[in-house]
Amino acid sequence: MDKELFLSKHHGLSNDFLVLLDMAATISLELPEIVALLDRRIGIGADGLMHVTPATADSPSVARMTLYNSDGSRAEMSGNGIRCLAQALIDTGIAPLGSFSVDTDAGAIEIESHSALGEPVALISVAMGIPKIFESVVRTIDLIEYRAVRVDIGNPHLVLLPTTPMSGDQFASLDIARIGPELESEYPAGINVEWVIPQSNRHEMLLRVWERGAGVTQACGTGSTASSFVANRLGLIDDVVVVHNPGGDLTVRIGEDTCYLTGPSQKVCEVQVTASHLQAMAALVK
Repeated sequence: MDKELFLSKHHGLSNDFLVLLDMAATISLELPEIVALLDRRIGIGADGLMHVTPATADSPSVARMTLYNSDGSRAEMSGNGIRCLAQALIDTGIAPLGSFSVDTDAGAIEIESHSALGEPVALISVAMGIPKIFESVVRTIDLIEYRAVRVDIGNPHLVLLPTTPMSGDQFASLDIARIGPELESEYPAGINVEWVIPQSNRHEMLLRVWERGAGVTQACGTGSTASSFVANRLGLIDDVVVVHNPGGDLTVRIGEDTCYLTGPSQKVCEVQVTASHLQAMAALVK
């Protein structure tokens, strides 16, 4: 069948996503088509694409989300992406205002909207679960010593905390575009890498991120949550922390049974892609 697509584009702190609502479950995208849509030069451009289909009959969730990175690889979850998806689901009436859940490769995700219907910027909270810490070691990377903590929050993360004080200028000058892929390549399934500096006031933290399959991004919701949890368990921050991503601020609250991530989603536009345009874009993917 012809693949005429109707998508919306959203961003959470400049971490941007395309949302493809396919509640009839009639669309199947090929890898070159996904890569082309997400390419910022030959396609629409975004960090990820969320393909939304109905949840299974035995699921209480309003929908099922499959997430693809900009290189076409499949990802389990995105904290920023799920907020963008929530905005799209509410705006189209698929999800109600208030509380609902969405099924993902990382399991069912509980979501709560704090904004009115149709607002261009929606404030949304997501129950992210409790991360699992697998390894904590001290290692030196580019002559800087870090506490390196491997953690999973439905997707894998490597959280790097400098063991000695680092200035904001030093932090901003870290060449994460070079170091990130080197660290990611150490893990067969890849890994997301966060560099974080907890602040002395115990309720703020700086974060920069290399995302598996996407590269350097302006914000990472799962990374902010995983990093906050690690810093909290190391006694460096309190239970509520504002995480300063390059693209803006996210709030993480660490509870007994789950971690809550709160932040904005902003709708950018709606896009129609005809079958012929999709085919022409995909043909340019090498």
